[in-house]
Amino acid sequence: MLCPTLAGAQLRTGAVAGSVLDSAGQRLNQTIVRLVGASSGVVPATSDDSGRYRLIGVRVGSVQLFARRIGFAPETLSVVVVEGGVQRADFVLKAVPVELEGTLIQADPTRGKMGPFNTRRARGVGAFVTRSEIEKRQASSVSELLRYIPGVGVMQRMAGEPQPIQMQRSVASSSQAKCAVSMYVDGQPYPNGNVDDFPPLSIEGIEVYKSASEIPADFRTRDSMCGLIAIWTRDPDAAKRKPNRR
Repeated sequence: MLCPTLAGAQLRTGAVAGSVLDSAGQRLNQTIVRLVGASSGVVPATSDDSGRYRLIGVRVGSVQLFARRIGFAPETLSVVVVEGGVQRADFVLKAVPVELEGTLIQADPTRGKMGPFNTRRARGVGAFVTRSEIEKRQASSVSELLRYIPGVGVMQRMAGEPQPIQMQRSVASSSQAKCAVSMYVDGQPYPNGNVDDFPPLSIEGIEVYKSASEIPADFRTRDSMCGLIAIWTRDPDAAKRKPNRR
């Protein structure tokens, strides 16, 4: 039999309830909320589809709560629990990149510098070379990488020839003796440039459009009738890291 003092102490509990939001005010489900350093056997809660959670049987007094969800920075809050009452504690979590099994995964691939690249790649028009493919090929130059793309002709560099790349479809349909392929770098025109001005280590992604009908509005001009190559460079710090050979 428990003594009255212990029995009374076991009854001195309350509850904590609240919601979990992101920094934009959207409600987050599947967030784990638990007590920090608690040994009272309180079962952690998981927020539901409306972002709400509830912890019961929490001892009275000051306690700390810890909230964690993949893709967001964890957050800790302090609350004072009153016997028989429900203390409210609302979390606001900030989205951050997370690393899973050594691979950096952005919370939203359509944002940031590579957002337009990823959006166009998802549409399935044109040919795309991603960073992982660049590392897999281990090519010594961009022109060597482009040899793997059907419909792209890589010529030997000749004196006075500023662009050693031709699109087979454009060459067949053009009446011009020479049809220059347009180039963009980081979303900006790169006139009279050469793809091999950039070593593969410095590149995050490449877009190739073999005809005017494929070129998206972001790049389309009167000078891009013979196809277009868009190169996206890497952030300098990322370029210094060792390639992922996995």
